[in-house]
Amino acid sequence: MPDFEERTEQPTPRRREKAKEKGSVPRSRELISMFGTAGVFLFLYLAGNHSIDSIFYLIKYVLGSLHEKDIIFVANFAFPKMVSVLIPFLIIPFVFAVFTGVLQGGFVLKPLGFEIERLNPLNGLNRIFSLSGFFELLKSVFKFAVGGVLFFYIVKKSLYLLPSVPVMSLPEIVAFSLKFIARVVLVVFIVFLALALIDYLIERWRFERSIKMTRYELKEEMKEHEGDPLVKSRIKSIQRELARKRMMQEVPKATVVITNPAHLAVALMYRKNETPAPKVIAKGAGLVADKIKEIARKHSIPIVEDKPLAQALYKLEIGSTIPEELYRAVARILAYLYRIGRIV
Repeated sequence: MPDFEERTEQPTPRRREKAKEKGSVPRSRELISMFGTAGVFLFLYLAGNHSIDSIFYLIKYVLGSLHEKDIIFVANFAFPKMVSVLIPFLIIPFVFAVFTGVLQGGFVLKPLGFEIERLNPLNGLNRIFSLSGFFELLKSVFKFAVGGVLFFYIVKKSLYLLPSVPVMSLPEIVAFSLKFIARVVLVVFIVFLALALIDYLIERWRFERSIKMTRYELKEEMKEHEGDPLVKSRIKSIQRELARKRMMQEVPKATVVITNPAHLAVALMYRKNETPAPKVIAKGAGLVADKIKEIARKHSIPIVEDKPLAQALYKLEIGSTIPEELYRAVARILAYLYRIGRIV
């Protein structure tokens, strides 16, 4: 029955935590890719001229040195420098992508782990032909279509400049080409970034929907977190029984037991120079009261019937001393018992 129950309950923090432990977090690959690309663009804007100059210098050096120097010498000189120029183009998008991934769903190690099931070709086919795979295919087709439309739109808008290209000098042609490419890249990037943000919102919605819980799951999690109500009830019952036994062991130390003849019994202990005031060491109602009185009789402890006082004392916690407003009533009983020799 729980398998067919509709998921209507909002996920609990524990549910989210379990999903994260399994590597399931709201994350848009499109947004990660776009921020990685943004990192490259930012680097080109800040240090692109220097990098391009370095690349052209190395190309010019290699081509100019091939007929004069040993090729091994040229390679040993040029390769490390070329790597140092190109490595930011690899590291920066990686750092931006990781940072974007962490911002979306936190740092998750689970997807990095190796699972043998990933090598199963049937699992791969299931992913491809699943609803999720179909959704990813639709996104790819949509992006390709949008990119194509944007490209042709920009080309169409730039056609009026083409007649002037034949009369341009080489530097002007290069500048025109770079400006055209930059315009295409900028427009495509802005549009694709907007699409990536929409994709993230969709992925977040899908994730929230996937971790919703059925009422049965919510009930089971509450049991797991707080404990089975039956077990908790049994534990409380055992605890009450142990507390009652400890309380009964204290009754023989009582100085007097005050009762409401048939229902309540409260055992008080008072030791001159030991306790500042009479203290409640046991109390009970019904059968517990009968047991307190039975133990009191067995140990020759005086039992005094005083309905109002018994009711007032019964409201006190075990181990607490009596309040000042009850001093007079209790003192009167203790004085009487001293006088008749029931207590010393």
